[in-house]
Amino acid sequence: MKTRKTFYNAIVSICYYFLTIILGIFNRKIVIDVLGIEYQGINGLFNNIMSMLSIAELGIGISMIYHLYLPLENKNLSTIRSLMNFYKKCYIIIAGIIFSTGILIIPGLKYIIQNYALPYSLSEVYIWFLLDSVCSYLFSYKRSILIADQKNYVIILCDILYQLISKIGQIIILLYSHSFILYLSVMVISRLVNNLFISFLVNRQYPYLKTLKACPISSDIYKDIKQKVKGSFFHKIGGFVVLGTDNILISKFLGLETVGIYSNYFLIINSIKSICSQILTSSTASVGHLLTEKNNKKAQEIFSELYIVNSLLVNCATTVIYCVITPFIRLLFGKQYIISEFTLFILSLNFYIMGMRTVYSIFKEAGGILYEDRFIPIIESTINFIASLIFLHYFKLAGVFMGTILSSTLLFGYTYPYLICKKLLKISIVKYWKELLWNGIITLISMIFSKILCNYMNLNNIIYQVSYNLFVSIFVSNILFLFLYAYWKPETKNVIIKCKLLFFHHSN
Repeated sequence: MKTRKTFYNAIVSICYYFLTIILGIFNRKIVIDVLGIEYQGINGLFNNIMSMLSIAELGIGISMIYHLYLPLENKNLSTIRSLMNFYKKCYIIIAGIIFSTGILIIPGLKYIIQNYALPYSLSEVYIWFLLDSVCSYLFSYKRSILIADQKNYVIILCDILYQLISKIGQIIILLYSHSFILYLSVMVISRLVNNLFISFLVNRQYPYLKTLKACPISSDIYKDIKQKVKGSFFHKIGGFVVLGTDNILISKFLGLETVGIYSNYFLIINSIKSICSQILTSSTASVGHLLTEKNNKKAQEIFSELYIVNSLLVNCATTVIYCVITPFIRLLFGKQYIISEFTLFILSLNFYIMGMRTVYSIFKEAGGILYEDRFIPIIESTINFIASLIFLHYFKLAGVFMGTILSSTLLFGYTYPYLICKKLLKISIVKYWKELLWNGIITLISMIFSKILCNYMNLNNIIYQVSYNLFVSIFVSNILFLFLYAYWKPETKNVIIKCKLLFFHHSN
């Protein structure tokens, strides 16, 4: 049953992100065509600032979901009610902190934007992004019980409806009014309605959340949440500096137009990353339930199978990004919005490194490992920020992501081998390094060989070129991965058997 729920979650997640890609690209093209690239730049910049404010969440969501696994497994309704009530109070406070902190940031906005020339005041635009961020926390605590209960597909179906209404509504508003403020107001209203609807569904599906008396959570659970939140605080800060400061640095040193150009690449790359990760992160709740069973052999088997699937997806996606994204951007937005080949190569490598984190992150989150490596994100973010500033001076846009690549080696050097492999799963560290190194070599070979084949065939029609590059990238990367890695793994056979069971049987 766990496998089937994971399958449902993965399928609806993939559908959701494909829809998000299509709507996002179409929405973005309308913004650029109607208003200009600078508006897309301001979108990217303020979204980065909102990710900074999300540090206030402190990872409480991850901690709460972790503590919901066991009571849901044992049907301990009173504990579930107590946890959800505690979570509700936390998120009301978080929404208040984000709003008040966001207001205090307004006077400093002018110092991180070069050559601002939009007809709206900075504060007028910014406040809508802030309201959207605040609304994303109101009632969103209800999502946690669906995630922990392996019913993430319910959330995603609601989010699909939200994306359709908000993105199409924004496009219609923009085409008829040319008003960026009205465009942003649709985003905020749609977000609030979506969260209210999910709250309504949860109340119907789990009526005891309303009927049972909410008692205070036990002191043991409170202490554990407190410890995990302490650890998560460092992770939040580190995560923002590593992943959330890119547009701020680009805006400050390279200008809003460059932010807009990069944000087109970010949309596509991040969408591909989301599709790849959602196929696997849909299994987080299942892994959480598995780890509560204390069956180490079974946990190792599941980890190995997920690792193969993740490596296949990331290898293929990295090759596709490197070979397809430039002609694709040219087709959608025009050749004036293309970045250099070297910058694209760095972005592709950065995608690969981030993508290879996925399986480790699943087990780390499901295992509740937040406190043990609390200082690593601080070290990682410090290296990232300093290295990005130095590299940016010499390599411009590419330099920002070279700093990210350098700092990410800390996670692969300490957190994953020692805390995930050695302590949680009891896997050999030597085996970990061999697997990681060999997969990296295979991906580099796939990228280089596919690029040579794509450059060899220079087609006049851009649509044919994109199609040809896509076919070559997928075919070459998968063939090389199969024969150089997956074919020799016994876990590959298990993955194939499970896929057959999912697609051709009604129950596992």
